[in-house]
Amino acid sequence: MKAEDLVTVAAWLYYHQGLKQEEVARRLGVSRVKVTRLLARARAEGVVQFVITRPLPESFRLAEALRQRYGLEEAVVVPAAASREATLDALGAAGADYLAARLQPGMRLGLGWSSAVGRMSPYLRRLRPVEGCTVVELAGSYLGQANPYSISGPLAAALGCGLEALPAPVIVESPEVRRALLADGRIAAALAAGRKSDLALVGIGQVGPRSTTVRTGMLTPEEMARVEKAGAVGDVLMRFFDAAGRPLNTPLDERVLSIGWSDFLQISHRVAMAAGAAKLPAIRAALRGGLFQTLITDEETAKSLLNTGESA
Repeated sequence: MKAEDLVTVAAWLYYHQGLKQEEVARRLGVSRVKVTRLLARARAEGVVQFVITRPLPESFRLAEALRQRYGLEEAVVVPAAASREATLDALGAAGADYLAARLQPGMRLGLGWSSAVGRMSPYLRRLRPVEGCTVVELAGSYLGQANPYSISGPLAAALGCGLEALPAPVIVESPEVRRALLADGRIAAALAAGRKSDLALVGIGQVGPRSTTVRTGMLTPEEMARVEKAGAVGDVLMRFFDAAGRPLNTPLDERVLSIGWSDFLQISHRVAMAAGAAKLPAIRAALRGGLFQTLITDEETAKSLLNTGESA
């Protein structure tokens, strides 16, 4: 039998008759490896063509479009929800599922607190213990009497792993206070551990008077206005970036307790959880600048990020 005929017959037996590759090999008197090569050639030469008769789910289509548009390794898009609260809940569930599928034994997980990341809390029961892993706080987690957005402790408990906590405010009153805190061995050790994270899961903060940092009193409206005037459109771990996704140096850096830009960008896989119209400028800039390999967001945000009127 000629080579091209062998390709056609192998494809017919496998795809039309439904035989397994081992059965095709026996029928043709060739090895299973040979059958695999014949089928690959059939696809490459168009002998076999596939037609998908159902449209892709909208969330998957948007995720693929985001991945290609912004050069992401992965994108996760949750369906549109009726309210902001429902959207955040969906993001939380997606974030927990993402971790469940990707955490490996011995992995060091860097966590940054945010309203989106905090919504994973009800879904931590979906996680299973991971041997030898560590949860590391990438930014100071103290906010008043409690931080409603921080879930590092419950996450470590759900994974059955250790916790490297950073028990200090993310921003302090002065550079002198920051230097004093950095002299504390526990603070220094936590920051050092954060720099060695294998995967970082964080939120993206918006800039302006309605940002979480202003609403919680971490920054005054005047301080935020100065940062905005300097060109900032968003922040990660209280480290600010401009509209092109380029890290910005600001006077606030001398008061912030979190890993710096150079250390954050050394983490091999960086995942952002963020959605909403108010955060669009910040999310778009972060993607333009390549600050993340993975984005977890919702359909409405994804559509806006893919708007042809905006350049990537």
